[in-house]
Amino acid sequence: MKSKSIKCSLLLVACFLTQALAQKPIVSPRDSVKIIFNGKTIAINYGKPSMLGRKIFGVFVPFYKVWRTGAGAATILTTEADLEVDGAVVPRGTYSLYTLPTEERWKLIINKQTGQWGTTYMPQLDLARIDLKIKKLKTPVEECTFKLERNNTGSGTLKIEWENTSLSVPFHISKDSLVPSPGDSSVLVINDKRVSVNYCRPSMRGRKIMGSVVPYGIVWRTGANAATSFVTQTDLVLYGVKILRGSYTLYTLPSSKQWKLIINKQTGQWGTVYNEKFDLARIPLKKNMLKQPLEKFTITLERISEKTGVMKLAWEKTQLSVNFQLK
Repeated sequence: MKSKSIKCSLLLVACFLTQALAQKPIVSPRDSVKIIFNGKTIAINYGKPSMLGRKIFGVFVPFYKVWRTGAGAATILTTEADLEVDGAVVPRGTYSLYTLPTEERWKLIINKQTGQWGTTYMPQLDLARIDLKIKKLKTPVEECTFKLERNNTGSGTLKIEWENTSLSVPFHISKDSLVPSPGDSSVLVINDKRVSVNYCRPSMRGRKIMGSVVPYGIVWRTGANAATSFVTQTDLVLYGVKILRGSYTLYTLPSSKQWKLIINKQTGQWGTVYNEKFDLARIPLKKNMLKQPLEKFTITLERISEKTGVMKLAWEKTQLSVNFQLK
């Protein structure tokens, strides 16, 4: 009799706990949004965190660190149509979405890895990094929210809204041949001064890159299409060389052993137009080998301290870097 009483008590406790857990609210529920163009669906599935009285951007979501752009498992983009997202080519398929927040400029990162937890990010699997337009909202948005809005036949806008920030980027269904080398940029604000690189991103597409597509011993445009531009609002020092604030073009001289970064004073030209007489400096680059191949050529500017940073160039399994500091 006593044994039955204990069993009944344990059963009641288990039922009470089950009911209590069932009633406990989910902190960051999953949500989804979709849009259909000509029978083809574009959808985003994501975790939806709330402000909960917290300061979000710059604190809960720190600047200069890749963010899962949601909560829980990675945010997923699925498209049944080939897309062009502000010039970047996104073939139909499934991708993860991340963002790189800064005070002045955000980037949307479309990554080919899927099914992972949101904090698992592999930059070598990036398909594209795309500038987002930033708008301040008058009324704060409590929950992180994705939107897909229709503009007209075959085009729309992707929006991300949270706290007092609205981020957006246009997209459209691709009808023509896809652009193989979309434009991209990297921006670093250091000591209130802006340093930026604008370039185009060629892809490996199954090719041998270093020593083949990019031959050794020949000056390379260091990207694709128009020349790669470098703009600094402050005087810099790279490897002991003073670079006055202004606009320049970046080239490289590839080698199996020692690469050099070429800073050239000519600007606005096509990438294959190179005039050595305008060279300001040729700077040695530190070379490292990547464990995983990088599909798209990538240039990044990263902060080291309040007055120093590093420029990194990476493609295939090669990463090149040079530190710089404010003069």
